[in-house]
Amino acid sequence: MMTFRHEGIETSLARVRNNVGTTTKAKGTECNLCGSDRQKPFSETRDYISGETFRVVRCEECGLVYVDPQPPLENLHRYYPVIHQMAPPAAYERLDARGRVRAVKRIAGHSPSRILDIGCGKGLLLKALSDCGWSVAGTEMSESSCAYANSIGVPVFAGAIGDAPFEHESFDVITLFHVLEHLPRPREALSIILELLRPGGILIVEVPNIGSWYARLFGNDWFHYDVPRHLYHFDTRTLTRILRTSGFSIIETSTRNLQYDAFGAVQSTLNRILDKPNLLNDFNTGQVKLRDLWKNEDRLSNLGALTLSQLTLSLGFPLFAAAGFISSPLIQGGTLRFVATKETALDQPR
Repeated sequence: MMTFRHEGIETSLARVRNNVGTTTKAKGTECNLCGSDRQKPFSETRDYISGETFRVVRCEECGLVYVDPQPPLENLHRYYPVIHQMAPPAAYERLDARGRVRAVKRIAGHSPSRILDIGCGKGLLLKALSDCGWSVAGTEMSESSCAYANSIGVPVFAGAIGDAPFEHESFDVITLFHVLEHLPRPREALSIILELLRPGGILIVEVPNIGSWYARLFGNDWFHYDVPRHLYHFDTRTLTRILRTSGFSIIETSTRNLQYDAFGAVQSTLNRILDKPNLLNDFNTGQVKLRDLWKNEDRLSNLGALTLSQLTLSLGFPLFAAAGFISSPLIQGGTLRFVATKETALDQPR
């Protein structure tokens, strides 16, 4: 079976700054949220890139879902592509960025502020806000994404947030769009973010919702499992707890993003019926080109799968979006978006 190298939206390999331990069968990895090592099996999910199967567990104390054992730091590069070309953003990336710009302006207001986008990718969100007068900064570990962001005038620190030379309490808004689930130590990352945020500042966090009906319906075919790149899976309870225990006050919650949810449902459906996982996503985000499909010996099968995928997208996307909108008062969607604030000043770190 043909497989394609996948670069997550946030290129989350780059966000690793702490060593990730492994575990024995007798004792699980300590839960990053509550510290317990008591866990129960949740699923076993196959990585479509490496072909390896990963064990996903749920903490018996707090309910956090996570990969266990987690890949050692030195092995994580095996699950991410090395992209040397400074490729311009695909149409889907631009559409995604426009949605994020609207969200930031609605939540934080239209008056220019100072914003940090962690895992900023190619900097499209920051570029749009900069054009509106905002002071912007980003972090990103993908060299090609950093190069593109810099080429359009967006200042991006190439490295992990813990290594960035940002001043204490220097940002009004910090965003984590589909980043937190990638981090091997999410609580520690949130502690760093708390220090960077000004009193009264806003944190916007968006992650896939493991408690959604999409996750239950599609099981291991769910697009947003994405092991082992997604090391953690949050629901409303665990995301609430990790934010509050990290020092944030939650001011707004949502359990859906119609664009993400509808596309995820289409790709999950295709994952169930085709033997080429995530082909639609990889093609529409520019990670797989037509020439890649044509050069492969399974070119006819690949092109047939791509044609079916695009047809399913055109028909299924509006149906899933409508279903998500209609069902919104009754069931949880596939995306959690929490808005939190920092209420008090912190002592300057030494």
